Parts: sequence; structure tokens; C-alpha cells
Amino acid sequence: MRDPRLEKLGDLIVNHSCEVKQGERVLIESSRSCAPLINYIISKCYERGALPFVLLKESDIQRELLRNISAEQINIQSAFESVMMSEMDVYIEIKDDDNLFELSDIPPEKWNLYHNLYYKPVHWDIRLPKTKWVTVRYPSKVFAQKFGMSTEKFENFYFDTVLADYGEMGKLMLPLKERMDKTNRVKILTPTTDLDFNIGKYKAVICNGKINLPDGEVFIAPELESVNGTITYNADVLYQDITFSNIKLDFKDGKVIKAESGSTTRDLNRILDTDAGARYVGEFAFGTNPKIDRIVKNIIYDEKMLGSIHLALGASHPTSNNGNESGIHWDMVQIHKKENGGGQIFFDDELIMQDGIFVPSDLQELNQNKTLKLTKKGSSKLRGPKEKFSSN
Repeated sequence: MRDPRLEKLGDLIVNHSCEVKQGERVLIESSRSCAPLINYIISKCYERGALPFVLLKESDIQRELLRNISAEQINIQSAFESVMMSEMDVYIEIKDDDNLFELSDIPPEKWNLYHNLYYKPVHWDIRLPKTKWVTVRYPSKVFAQKFGMSTEKFENFYFDTVLADYGEMGKLMLPLKERMDKTNRVKILTPTTDLDFNIGKYKAVICNGKINLPDGEVFIAPELESVNGTITYNADVLYQDITFSNIKLDFKDGKVIKAESGSTTRDLNRILDTDAGARYVGEFAFGTNPKIDRIVKNIIYDEKMLGSIHLALGASHPTSNNGNESGIHWDMVQIHKKENGGGQIFFDDELIMQDGIFVPSDLQELNQNKTLKLTKKGSSKLRGPKEKFSSN
């Protein structure tokens, strides 16, 4: 793909997302199909006086490796990639969705080995806390198919979404962060959800193009053993190349005690049994990007949707850390728009979001999508945080 907008994206990644400085070592991990963007990033790194390195991994080759991989192999790979990652100041991951289900037939026990012996030590223990990093999806034809668009229409949508004014986005999210920082108890209510937890011990983090592209969320770690109740997710999620629908989780004292997802319930519980931390919540967040208006089973997009929230099972992020350690970090999205069933979110008994729309006056600038207007007509019935949910 040759597009001058790719150069702008390369500049955004190097100069905004990662703020690459002279002499810094930059690792770019990607695949051969993303070469045009990789080359722009390399060029921008050299302009900054930085030292770029490239690690290419192809999904079909990864599949062949993982199908019969041993703990010995993964430990060796983990050892040398840990050394490499420890030498880096910046990590840039560019993914191309060439086949959504390329890794779907990897045996479950191999996935668990890979997450515990490779991903956790290399990425969670080194990359996340010790490098400046960003993840971006490459605008491929397969990605366009996921959105149900022609290639040209998708590319226009993609660059409109990714090349956002992240400085302005950060300003709009600041009042939400400030409210989250002052909140103790959160309650989430939908027709199929009644969940509450505390966030008072931690501080929220604004995501405005520094971690993911596209971006747009504010997240915080819940207090580990405070999560109680039930939540049902109304957005499909792709994890370990398996599509999960209608995930229902029951929590008691922070832990998932029951998990269901129809025909994939066995896979769901297998993943939640990865380790002790996999059944606890590491993150709670609001999506704030008004350009994202549909679920495409790509979490970097889906979790940013304005009018949605997500909770992540497993490891918490180093910048808002509740101490939960796990080999997984699994974001699950719940859409609160009225057409998706509606819902309400309360901060210390104050209504914050109604049917996907921020209610307090200091947060209403986040409702940038002109089709989202808070009106009494057609909205779900307003009620207190202790009342049972009912919709009109």
C-alpha cells in the first residue's frame, strides 16, 4: 500500500506516540506486508538520530511453530527476546490482520505455555514497564472486510480515525480522569448486568495516542477484591483466534466464580484458568473515540468506541496497577448505547453515563458524535444506583 497518509502515520508514531529521541533504540515488530509503514518509521527514526531495529514475524510461520512447540523452545525464545527487549528504549508493534483465524487451531495447552513462558516475561515484565511503546493495526484489505467497506472507503475511515488530534482528545478526557480519580465506588447497570467495584486507591490514565493507534480511552485499575455482581458483554470479542459472544461473568470478592459464553464456555474457562490472576480484573475503562461506531472484533478499535466500557481480566497496567499478575490481559467490551440495550453507570451514586451518553455538564463535550444527544424522550428510565434495571 502506497499512500502519503502512511508517512503522516509514521511521523505520528515516532514523534507523538513514542517521542523518539536521539540515540534511543527502537524495535519495530511487524510482518513483511507492513513494509511501507515500517520503512517510513525507519526513516523518521534516522531523522531523529535514533537507532531502529526490525523483527519480522509471519502469522502462518508462527502457527507452524506454536502447534508443536515445547516449553524448552519457548524458554529459549523468551531468553533471547528478553535480552533484546531489555536493550530497547522504544517498542512499536504493527499488526496486519492477514487471516483473523490463522492461529485458531493452536492447541490450548500450547497457548498457555506461550503466554506464561514468553509473553508475560518479555512483554508484561519488560516491554510495558521499561519502554515507550505503541501498537497499531495496518490498513489491509482483510481489515476493510471486517468493517464491511470497500478498500478505498476503509482507508479513508482508517486514516480519519488514526490521524486524530490527540492533543485535543486528551483535553476532552481530562474532566473524566479527574472524576475517576475522586471516585470510590462504581456501579454498572444494564438489563443483564448489575456490577459494582471500588477504584478509590488508584489514579486514572488518559490514552491519547501514546499507547494504541487509534486511541481514545480513560482507564483505571479496580481494587482487586472489590468486584461483585454479574456482567454480560454484548460485543463479540476475538481472543486466541476464537470468537466469544455473550460472555457472562459472575464475580464474588473480585474473582470470577462462574463464566459462560454458550458454545465457547469451555474455551472461556480454559483461558480463565491460565493462572491465579486470570479470574481477577486488572482494568476498567471508558471508550471515548467518536469515530469508532461498530464492533469489528479487533480490540484496539472496539475498546475505544464512544458509548462503551470495557473491563480487562488478568494483568493490570503498570501505570494504574492493582497488583494483579497474570499471563493474560483480556479486554471485554460492553456497549451502552440505547440500540444495544442501554445502561447506566454511577460514580458514588451520581449518574455518569446514560445509554452511552455522558450526563454531567463537565463531561458532555465527550459526546462529540452529533447523533448522541441526551434527551428524556426515547432514553432508558432514569433510576437510582440501588434500583433494579428496567428499560422502556
